[in-house]
Amino acid sequence: MFRRGIGVFLIICLAAIIGLPLNQANAIDADYFGVNDPLQRYTTDYTTEINQIADSQIQWIRISPEWGRIETAKGVYDTAYLNHLDSMVNQLTAKGVHIVWILCYTAPWASSMPGLPSPDIARYKPANWGDWESYVNFITTRYQGEINYWEVWNEQDSSGFWKSSINDYNTLLQKAYNCVKATDSSNTVLMGGLALSSYGLGTWFDTLLSKGAGSYFDIINYHAYGSSPLLVSKYNGMMDIVNKYSATMGSKPIWITETGYSSMGISEYQKADYADQVYAMNKRWPNVAKVFWYNYRDTDTSNVKEDNFGLVAKDLSPLKALYHFQALNGAESFFGAQVESALTLFMNTAPADSGVTSYGSYIQISPNKYAYFRLNDQWLYDTNEGLDTTAAIEVTYLDSGAGSWQLQYDGQGGAYTTMAKVYIGNSGQWKTKTFTLNDIKFANRQNSYSDFRIYADNNGIKSFSKVTVRKQSNRAKVIMKNVNNYTLMEQFQSSDPTKEPFTTVETIGGVEARKISGDNKYLYFQVSDGFARTGDTQLSIKISYYDSGTDNILIQYNALNAIYKPLQIVKTGTNTWKEAAFTITDANFRNLQNNASDLRIGNYYDGSDEYIRSVEVIK
Repeated sequence: MFRRGIGVFLIICLAAIIGLPLNQANAIDADYFGVNDPLQRYTTDYTTEINQIADSQIQWIRISPEWGRIETAKGVYDTAYLNHLDSMVNQLTAKGVHIVWILCYTAPWASSMPGLPSPDIARYKPANWGDWESYVNFITTRYQGEINYWEVWNEQDSSGFWKSSINDYNTLLQKAYNCVKATDSSNTVLMGGLALSSYGLGTWFDTLLSKGAGSYFDIINYHAYGSSPLLVSKYNGMMDIVNKYSATMGSKPIWITETGYSSMGISEYQKADYADQVYAMNKRWPNVAKVFWYNYRDTDTSNVKEDNFGLVAKDLSPLKALYHFQALNGAESFFGAQVESALTLFMNTAPADSGVTSYGSYIQISPNKYAYFRLNDQWLYDTNEGLDTTAAIEVTYLDSGAGSWQLQYDGQGGAYTTMAKVYIGNSGQWKTKTFTLNDIKFANRQNSYSDFRIYADNNGIKSFSKVTVRKQSNRAKVIMKNVNNYTLMEQFQSSDPTKEPFTTVETIGGVEARKISGDNKYLYFQVSDGFARTGDTQLSIKISYYDSGTDNILIQYNALNAIYKPLQIVKTGTNTWKEAAFTITDANFRNLQNNASDLRIGNYYDGSDEYIRSVEVIK
C-alpha cells in the first residue's frame, strides 16, 4: 500500500502515577509487531508521537523518506529536511525503536523518464545507476550505527510504484544490496514489500527469483491485506515460490511489512477484530518473523479509504483497535511508568485502601492493603456482551517472607469474588500464579471503577513484578443482533430479501436474535483462518436457539468429505432459550460454502421460523 506514506502504531498519553520508568515488555509481542508511519511528513507533533510509540513498548517502525525530497538535484541536499530526519531518527533510536528505512523512489532529476508528471516520474528506474548508488551510499552512511534495516523500494510488483521492468528492479536491488553491505556488513537488506495483487508460481516474484535476486536480500517481504482466506492463499503462494528456490536462496525469514484494515464505511469494531485475526493467523506460521500494521495514525490525504487505517485518530486519540493491538498476547500492567490513557491494563491508585509503593520494576503492597487494577473498557467490559466470559490472570510475585496474598475480582457472583489464598513459601524466588476465571464480569464495580485487586495480609510487605490478563483464546463467536458482536468469526448477511443469506432481527423471549424465515434462507458464518482452517479437525460448535415448536434446525459445516455435512437440533417446544453443543472430529474449514463460509444454519426445509442468538466454535 504505502500510497502517501506509512503509519506508526500505538498511542499513549503518559501519566506517571508511581515510581520510575520500567524497561519491561508489554504483553504484546513487542519485537514481533511493528508499525508503519509517515513520521517524516509531520513537523509539529512527531516528537509527541515518537514518545507515545516508545512508551507503548513498540520496538519497530517502518518509514519512507523519499530520495527526491532528500537530494533535490544531483549532489544538492535539502539541509533543513535532513536535519528534520536526523532529529526523528535520533529520537527513535534513543528510545530503542528500530527503524526500517525504505530506499525509494527515484528522484525526479535522476529519472529515466524525465518528462512525466509526478508521481510517475519517480516510479521509473534512474537514468544513471551511479546516481542511485551514490544516494544509497550517502543515506546509509549518514545513519550508520543508527539504522541497520534497509528495504529496497515498495510494492515493486505493482505498476503504481514500479513502472520499469523486472530486470531493472533486479539491477536496482543488487546495486542497493552491495552499497548497504559496503557501508556496514552487519546491515540487513529487505526486498521491497510485494503488493501481491497476483501470487504463486509464474508471477512477478517467481520471475524475479529466477534471475538470481535471492542472493541480494536477507529478508523476504510482502504485504497482506484482505480476508483471512485471502491471507492464507497469499502466504501459500509465497511459500510455493520460496520452496522452489530454497536450494539456491537458502532459508530466509519472512516479514509482512504491511497489513491492516480501513474503517471506511464500517465500525472501528471490525478493525479491532482484524488485528486479533492477523495476530492469530501469522503466529501459526513460524517463518513469519515480524508483522507491521498499516497505519498507526489516521491520515488526511483525501483518500477516504487510505485515511482510515489508523489505530489512533489524526489527533492521536486512541481507537478501539489500539487496545486490541496492545493486548494481542494479553493485557499487561506496567509498574513504574504508567501509561494510563491507552494502556489496556493499568493500576488504579485512587481507592483509599490502596497501599502500593513502586520500586521501578516491581511494586510492594503494604500489610492489609490492596493493589487495584482496571482493564480498558474498549478491550474488555462486562464480558463484552457475552463474547468473553473466561479470562486468566497471571500474577508474578516474590516468594519471600511470610503470610499470604489473595486475588479478588469482579465476577458474576459479586464485585469482590475471592480466590484461594496464595501462601508465601520463602524460597526467595519470583513465581507466577495463574488464576483461570470462568465467571468474569469486569464491569468496573470495585472501588474507583476497578476490575480486580490483590490483597496483602498483615504478615509483612508483599512484592509483585507483573500482572497480565488474557482472554480465552480458543473460541470464535458471533452474538447476533441488529449490529452483531463477534470475535474471530463473522456472519455473512445480505440486505437483499431474495438472497439466501437474508435474515431479519427480532426480539423473542426477551432477547434480540436473528430470524430465519423460509426453506431457502440461512445464516452463513466464516470462521477466521487464523483460528480454524484445514488441519483443525477437532472442534466444538455451540448454538443458542429459541426452542419454539417441535421441528428441527439444520446445521451444515465444512467437513473432510463434505462441504455441507449436516447436524440437527431437535426442538421440544419449551418456548425458552436453549443451547445445543456438538463435538466434531472431521472439520475442514476451507471457506467452501456460499459466500466463502464454513458453516450455515437453516430451518431443515420444514417451513418453520427459527431464532438464533449466538454461534460459537471452540478449538
